[in-house]
Amino acid sequence: MRILIIDKTAGLDSSHLRHQAIAKLPDVELHVLGPRHWIESGRDIRWNPDNPDYHAIPGKMFFKDYYARAGYYSGLCRAIASAKPDIIQILEEPWSISALQTLLAASVFAPNALILFYTWENIYRDWQYPARASRLYAMIDKLSHRRSAAAVCATKCAADVLQKKGYSKKTAVIPYGIPDYFLDDVQTDATVQRPFTLGYIGRIMHMKGIDLLLEAVKSIPNARMVIVGSGQDEEQFKQWSLDHGIQDRVDWRPPVQEHQVPELMNQFDAFVLPSRSTPGWMEQLGRCAIEAMARQIPVIGSTSGAIPEVIGNAGLVFKEGSVESLIEQILILRNNENLRHELGQKGRLRVQQQFTWDRFASNICDFYRTLI
Repeated sequence: MRILIIDKTAGLDSSHLRHQAIAKLPDVELHVLGPRHWIESGRDIRWNPDNPDYHAIPGKMFFKDYYARAGYYSGLCRAIASAKPDIIQILEEPWSISALQTLLAASVFAPNALILFYTWENIYRDWQYPARASRLYAMIDKLSHRRSAAAVCATKCAADVLQKKGYSKKTAVIPYGIPDYFLDDVQTDATVQRPFTLGYIGRIMHMKGIDLLLEAVKSIPNARMVIVGSGQDEEQFKQWSLDHGIQDRVDWRPPVQEHQVPELMNQFDAFVLPSRSTPGWMEQLGRCAIEAMARQIPVIGSTSGAIPEVIGNAGLVFKEGSVESLIEQILILRNNENLRHELGQKGRLRVQQQFTWDRFASNICDFYRTLI
């Protein structure tokens, strides 16, 4: 089975691990197209592939710091022609410019290939898109629906939206995975004494519910918060913590590399993902919550988007936007060490069963076989 993956994030370590997991399957010949240079959440990503496990095809992109608008100006046609794929997996939304480019190039260089897209979209928009190019995106989306053989969805929420838009072809819900090193043995120092510590890793923005975290820490005596990341509302929230006298209990840290996250998470007693939905966005997965679960850290998540679906029975859920509900769940965990241990064990098991790259690779290739 010859597979070509179109992946703008091919230069990320996590993406490389995903591709390795697919490539090691016995009946797979994997080709991957990605840009030599991509900007991921403000970080410069340089891809200089040197890996014998799969065929890496570096290309060049325009609008490399955008998602739907980004496209290839070199590499795409060459990748399709050289791979001669049975399957072309576009790891993009079906309305993206690169999806349109792939459909057009495949019609010339691989007319018999089965084309699939990958969607995270969990808000039904009735063919409307949050961009000035909404009409263009609608045209591309409808073309993708007609020309694709099937679709892969990140969550059940995304599959429901796709069905509501009238997509009648085969779909599979196969969420992304995380690197195996998050499942390494957890080393803790029982001699270290610290206050009950909450952790958050991600973008520092209002829609991520950072204000709720700060309100909760203010209301719970002796609680401490570690916030890791950056974002447009960072200074505003730092000033809030100063104005309300909790600056000594909030530890602000800059973003870290993915391989540094496991050790960092060992400092948390609980991880909180307090996202709130907006008219144009709901939490689409919550990868850091999965990483915390892998580290046996109990997770508290809001009801925004896919968070309850991801957590399942391995964490606690609070009503999004409600600081009272968040405080209630934090106190439940703080006052019950046995529950923290139980949820930590359940979370790790849930990740092993659903959120590893090996599981992703196995499930997606099994889906491809049903199509072929």
